[in-house]
Amino acid sequence: MDNLKHWLETRKMDDKSIVILLIKGYLLLTALCFILLSLPISQSSSNSIIDHLFFAVSIVSTTGLAPADFSGSYNLFGQIISLIFIQLGGVGYMALSSFIILKQFNKLPSISARLLRLEFNLPEKYPLTSFIYSVFIFTLLIEAIGAGFLYFGFREAGIDMPFWNAVFHSISAFCTAGFSLFGDSMTSFTDHALITNTILVLSLLGSIGFIVLLDFWLRLIRKRRRISLTSKMILLSTFFLWIIAAIAIYFSDSQMSENGWEGMKLSIFQSISAHTTVGFNNYDVGIIDSGGIFIMIIIMIIGASPAGTGGGIKTTSITSLIAVLTSVLKRRKHVTFFQREILAPKIYLAISSGIFYALILIIGTWLLLLVDGHSFRFDQLLFEVASALSTVGLSTGITADLSDLGKLIISLLMFIGRLGVLTFGFALISKAPLLQHKPVVEDVAI
Repeated sequence: MDNLKHWLETRKMDDKSIVILLIKGYLLLTALCFILLSLPISQSSSNSIIDHLFFAVSIVSTTGLAPADFSGSYNLFGQIISLIFIQLGGVGYMALSSFIILKQFNKLPSISARLLRLEFNLPEKYPLTSFIYSVFIFTLLIEAIGAGFLYFGFREAGIDMPFWNAVFHSISAFCTAGFSLFGDSMTSFTDHALITNTILVLSLLGSIGFIVLLDFWLRLIRKRRRISLTSKMILLSTFFLWIIAAIAIYFSDSQMSENGWEGMKLSIFQSISAHTTVGFNNYDVGIIDSGGIFIMIIIMIIGASPAGTGGGIKTTSITSLIAVLTSVLKRRKHVTFFQREILAPKIYLAISSGIFYALILIIGTWLLLLVDGHSFRFDQLLFEVASALSTVGLSTGITADLSDLGKLIISLLMFIGRLGVLTFGFALISKAPLLQHKPVVEDVAI
């Protein structure tokens, strides 16, 4: 451990070096997962090298897209390996490693702190020690409680190995990974409220993130007088997005709307699954009408919240952009939310995140159209790209039939999505030299 501490303290501390180090960490995790899944002792059936690589990226990025049936591809050993990497990818390897370092040295090296803030998009002054302990404690507690509820649900449903299934699906749901040991995901459990509701609660808790969970805990024990603006933005946007999306999907799909409340329950599940980026489904996405598919693409792009286990642009970015629009329309001098001013650098980050995400989405869709456009419809490919880039894992059913090059494109998008589009952008673009003089101000037409 002393050698690890020395190594961390001697690393470069500039912004680009931190970003590159984070990328190398996830590349190493993906390579290890790929090697272990490629071993014969992990497999139930043979898959191509491309499929094993696809699975490894999807597991570490906690996406859930699969080029073949997951439970049919890997045996119990392979499933255990997958679950370990889902946990590392979902909660973040830096959070777990930082917890170990804290327990050993009672102090976090500066490079670990910066890596952690980058990985979880944390505010500059956020208390890191409290955050690290909250990640570890909340993860164990929530996943254990979730596994308990799922165990009773699976046992009642007559599922073989209910304990293993409960543990696997609890971790997969909280880490918003969407991997299932059932070939039809959660479709067989549409009528089992205990199972489906537990999955939804776990995915929502993973999606809203550890900032919200820690805020509420500190408020509960009266160490904080109020929850932070970040938590308010997350909770409000999460609630409204999945409610509005559920209603929109319900009225956009003829089969759901014809089934009354049963159809609304299906719509709610799909809305939460897409919004939290968990990727489980209890309804065949491939038969949802085009209007419902369009709504799901939008909420997948928006995605989950910062410091959580989900992907996407993030709810706080969208909320900040809405606050900007409101301030402009009302001709205010400051951008505010809940009567609190949002700092300009955060607004710039939200705008940059949205623009860069759109750019990667456009390029990814274009490349996939060039490669597999002759085999699939545009909306199917756009849905696949959005699902990969936001690490959702939902599909219209085309993943297994993509060409090898198409699977590699989707794999790259999943990896970028796990890093975060801005993190990937920081790695691509070198830091510009400082301006020697203040630039001349000139008005432009907008």
